[in-house]
Amino acid sequence: MTMTDTSTETDARPILERARSAMSGLTTVQAAITAVVEQLRQARASVRPEEAVVDVALEAVLDGDPVPADLADRVLQIRRSNEATLATAQILGPVERRLEERLQAVHRTRADDALTVLATELDAALTAASPVLARLGSVDDADTAITSGRVNEWKEAGHLATRYAAVRDAQRIVVAAALDPPDQARLTARVSPAIRSLVDDYGHIRQPDRHHATVGTGGSGSGEVRVGQTRIFSGRLVVDSHVDRPVRPRPWTTGDVLSDLRFVCRDDVEPWVPTINELTGARDEHQSRMQTEARAEAERRPGDDDPRLAPGRRMPPPPAALLDRLAREELGEPA
Repeated sequence: MTMTDTSTETDARPILERARSAMSGLTTVQAAITAVVEQLRQARASVRPEEAVVDVALEAVLDGDPVPADLADRVLQIRRSNEATLATAQILGPVERRLEERLQAVHRTRADDALTVLATELDAALTAASPVLARLGSVDDADTAITSGRVNEWKEAGHLATRYAAVRDAQRIVVAAALDPPDQARLTARVSPAIRSLVDDYGHIRQPDRHHATVGTGGSGSGEVRVGQTRIFSGRLVVDSHVDRPVRPRPWTTGDVLSDLRFVCRDDVEPWVPTINELTGARDEHQSRMQTEARAEAERRPGDDDPRLAPGRRMPPPPAALLDRLAREELGEPA
């Protein structure tokens, strides 16, 4: 069996580099920062101590020669050179900071250009993966691939899973640089836990809560997270002290790249690489819906969901006077 060529790439550069190349102005600003940093390094290295003249005089005296008459001129020359160097550094420092601000602005305003490239990369990877995974079937380890005669498919699927994971890694980095820039602008591969959760929750598939109940809990996708219990108290929505609850890993970020690829290739899943506004909008819409559902659940009274009880037999709402008194007590106000 001939191994299918799953690569449609003509550019050998890493996926992140290709994506960033679409961000207008990024390369120019990065090159300018590199040049300024090098000039600063050279300027600081060229500073000479005035005490070097002392060594000249000492060597002359020890050799039996008179003290050089131009010592003062030598000191003044070193001093003028150092002052010029320090003046250059004082100018280049603010230039570097302004360039870093410009770099952050490019990452913030041109992130969608890079994400568009990643969306194309995602489509290409998934298009190539679908027939490979179909041929691979349920094989999930190398031994089974060997015994079932699907070694080529197993290798192809592994390459495609790695390619898919690279798209997601690049996506997290691009989003982090746009929404959570580091203090040092050149640290553009930094991804905070909050950004990782944002992208993993809402940036991999559309409508993620259809496939996973714990999206948006703020956890890492596995282990334990702390979540609040919502209720109505004194007519207001409040959150009790946090409690630990185990959270299953997202089925699309399990840590097994082949398993993740298989999930996003399912017919009922719609993978995507959203723009920044689409990503934050998906998060906001999800949080708004969860808050509405939490409020409705907190306001539900005993008997509301029991059709056997007549309306008059269901729990009535608390009297307004009682709610007002409880609210005053909670706030520490006199009754």
